[in-house]
Amino acid sequence: MSDNRGFARDVQSEVYRAGLSGMRPAVPVDGAALERAARKALSAEAFSYLAGGAGAEARALDHGVDGLVVSNHGGRQVDGAVATLDALPGVVERVAGRVAVLLDSGVRGGADAFIALALGATAVGIGRPYAYGLAVAGADGVREVVRNHIAELDLTMGLAGHRSVADIGPESLRVS
Repeated sequence: MSDNRGFARDVQSEVYRAGLSGMRPAVPVDGAALERAARKALSAEAFSYLAGGAGAEARALDHGVDGLVVSNHGGRQVDGAVATLDALPGVVERVAGRVAVLLDSGVRGGADAFIALALGATAVGIGRPYAYGLAVAGADGVREVVRNHIAELDLTMGLAGHRSVADIGPESLRVS
């Protein structure tokens, strides 16, 4: 089995090499900090609050979470379930910039990432696509999925008249 840290560095390097119209990750990836954040986010206490639905953000913030993940893992099969894109603006408003807000449901390409960023997400998760890439071609498949997401996000930004992620906002989705 290959070294996961080396693979993560390769993917991060690919993001930098892609350029994305001059974009760079807001914060360099620090493996130890990422692991601490993941452990904190996955603790039973934090999870119980994050799974609490609308309004759970205040309770989660009171317990010191470093960020929130807007997700409906499995909820998409329930008739009438709230779509994550519908829930995202309310979560972003209630959090009011105090922590990062990640969207992790339904992101299948760069255009989906663009919409989530325009609605206020700090970042997005790309769970299924990278898993598909892994199943088809291993680590090379994952790299290709990441490259494709980056290319589609860059294309979508360009077509919308934006040169960086910082330019993306709610007005990016409005037709004038």
